[in-house]
Amino acid sequence: MKLSWQSALTVSSHFLHGMLHCVRTRHGAKVAAQVLASAAIPHSLLDQPDARLTRQQYVALYRTVAASLDDEMLGLWSRPIRTGTLKYLMLSLLDAPTVLVALNRFVRFWNLLLDDYRLQISTKNNLVRLALVERTAGTHVTPLGHELMMKLIHGIASWLLGREIILHAVEFRFARPRHVEDYAFLYPGEVRFDAGMTSIYFAYQDCAGAFKREKHELWAFLKRAPEDWTFSTLQRASMAARTREYLEQNMAQRLTIQGLAQGLHTSVRTINRRLAGEGTHFQSVKDGLRRDIAVHRLTNSNTSVAALAFDLGFSDATGFCRAFKHWTGSSPSDYRKGSRQGE
Repeated sequence: MKLSWQSALTVSSHFLHGMLHCVRTRHGAKVAAQVLASAAIPHSLLDQPDARLTRQQYVALYRTVAASLDDEMLGLWSRPIRTGTLKYLMLSLLDAPTVLVALNRFVRFWNLLLDDYRLQISTKNNLVRLALVERTAGTHVTPLGHELMMKLIHGIASWLLGREIILHAVEFRFARPRHVEDYAFLYPGEVRFDAGMTSIYFAYQDCAGAFKREKHELWAFLKRAPEDWTFSTLQRASMAARTREYLEQNMAQRLTIQGLAQGLHTSVRTINRRLAGEGTHFQSVKDGLRRDIAVHRLTNSNTSVAALAFDLGFSDATGFCRAFKHWTGSSPSDYRKGSRQGE
């Protein structure tokens, strides 16, 4: 069962708890459990702090929560973003002459909807910055809301251009989270925390570019939402992405940073420097890939633990079980059992 490094990607259970929070608050635990069941996510994952959501589970849960709340932004803002809002937002962007004009329209659109924050766009030093500015001092910060807004901006801009728009940097108004390693793939650029406000920065040259998108392309984009705008950045722009892709293609070999440097025609020093700038390091990317492939295969196949350990480059099943428990807090067999509850 061969997976591409992109389809094998998993994300922290932070997203699971964050998406369910408003459902629990408004409708109670029973409805939250029904939402989980509808998204085919076992309830046992809620009790595992280091559990991982597959890309497919993330998308299914997002859609189910949005439908349950009639809120395309999952109840994370001062007002519900009713079903259909994203469609009309995107329609307003299609005839913009450049991405920069489209981003200005995006800002004006959102500022008609939100009471707690407003979006602000500015240009300085050949960078375009979109920032979330609180309307009242001391406004509560919901990290998932800020994370998703930055993802939406980057994902839409990338879709309009038809390629990944370069992410110069992203700043968040909250402290460095426990799930920070996910950011290397969700936000392929420099990531900073404890900032004065949550902001995203693009190169002006990219934003000044013209684009052409048709309505039939938009319908396909909306039909796949939120997958395309959440995971649109999974290209080769970041060193973490290039590292993960190389390692996945060479999983049968002994995976070393020296081999990676040779494969990418660069130096170990350059790889380490760029990975550090993205908030990660070689071993973390390597472990993340092996963890994600293991989660997928434990969830979706009957591959034995011993065979999976061999496929992932471990010398024996014991070493793999020890590593998997370190990654997820569960043994491989317990994770498989929990992931299949309710089947």
